[in-house]
Amino acid sequence: MSRPDIEFPPKHAALREDVHMLGALVGDVLRDQGGVELFETVERDRTLAIARRGGDAAADAELEARVAGREPALARDLERAFSSWFQAVNLAEQVHRIRRRRAYFQDDAERPQPGGVDDAIGRLKAQGLSLEALMQLLRSLHIMPVFMAHPTESTRRTILRKQLKLAELLYDRLNPTLAPSERRASAGQIRVELTTHWQTEDHPRQRLTVADEREHVLFFLAEVLYRIVPNFYEEIAEALGKHYGVDPQTVELPTILRFGSWVGGDMDGNPDVHAKSLRDTLARQQQTIVNAYFLEVQSLAQLLSQSASRVGVSAALQKRSDEYVTLLPGARSSSLTRHDRMPYRVFLLQVAERLRATYDGRPSGYEGPLQFQRDIDLVVDSLLAHRGQYAGLFAVRRLQRRIATFGFHLATLEVRQHSGIHHSVLARALDESGWGTLDRRARLTRLIDLIARDIGPRIELDAEGKRA
Repeated sequence: MSRPDIEFPPKHAALREDVHMLGALVGDVLRDQGGVELFETVERDRTLAIARRGGDAAADAELEARVAGREPALARDLERAFSSWFQAVNLAEQVHRIRRRRAYFQDDAERPQPGGVDDAIGRLKAQGLSLEALMQLLRSLHIMPVFMAHPTESTRRTILRKQLKLAELLYDRLNPTLAPSERRASAGQIRVELTTHWQTEDHPRQRLTVADEREHVLFFLAEVLYRIVPNFYEEIAEALGKHYGVDPQTVELPTILRFGSWVGGDMDGNPDVHAKSLRDTLARQQQTIVNAYFLEVQSLAQLLSQSASRVGVSAALQKRSDEYVTLLPGARSSSLTRHDRMPYRVFLLQVAERLRATYDGRPSGYEGPLQFQRDIDLVVDSLLAHRGQYAGLFAVRRLQRRIATFGFHLATLEVRQHSGIHHSVLARALDESGWGTLDRRARLTRLIDLIARDIGPRIELDAEGKRA
């Protein structure tokens, strides 16, 4: 797999080793799963492609002859082989960026990375911006990346999880203290992921549905962004501490970052989007984020094991916990008797039970994210008042940040439809032929009046009208 004519800078030597290791493992998978003939076919095609790119006319002709008329089954296996290789290398490159970023800071811990948060805030301070002005600037920022469906992006969520697992395994190999036996075991785990990926269909055979597109987006929202959102704010807090002398642990940052999605709401771009798909998408997003909170709260219940005999809790938290004994009788059965003197654990298990009720749609569930936020705020306040700054506060504050970012909706669903269709449908529904001639303010005033008086369509709507 090595190329003697390509010179790599010393800083990329570790990436070259990873790529070589991954190439060898992909080769092992090909021999094991497809046979020696498939492996040799891939190697010959690869060698010819490299020579062709270097201007070798004979290699160009041979490669074209090999590809022409190739059996579809073999062509699919070759596509999978090269795809597996490139995906693995792309992941190695992403992990290498982490390696290089660490090396950058190890060389000079005080030197900010160009273009990073630390660098930006440092330059603002150098330009004379006060802390008060900077905080006002942060409060004015509203960042909302929006997910859109793409007809060619149909990778199964199972495959996305395998790619994430592979990236985690490569990341673990950054640990310089790994023993040779541990590195061999790590390579074995990587081979397992590569092999099971090979044996799994990358894409569904049937046409993508709105539900498929939705699940694709939910993977990145719930399994990637949910994990890393707190890091973004922690980096801002650290930079403020470095340049303005504030305490990164106590500085109050506004919510800058939220997420949006067209998937499940783009009526203009997808004829399969309608009222039911909108409801289904909103419900699925809520289920996903509530389940993420449920799992995190359960994890916090295990972390916050403080005993009442060792440290106190706030009266407000204890009062709320006592109220939940009546409101959430199911939480009592999930809390072992020996936990009765662990007030944080008992309370968080009660919160988890209320989240379960929210997920199930039971009356005892939370009415909205603010109620959930207030319960978690009680835990933060109690920890601050009872020597808990280094006894779980950091982890609970991370949950606070996630609640502020994702709420109970996960991402804002943008409902998109051509305005001309809305005007046409409203004109027919209200039996007002002059609707299209009204200006925006007049239309808005009319709609507010109709909604306030609960007046619906005056005529039977056709299929387009009902969809809009």
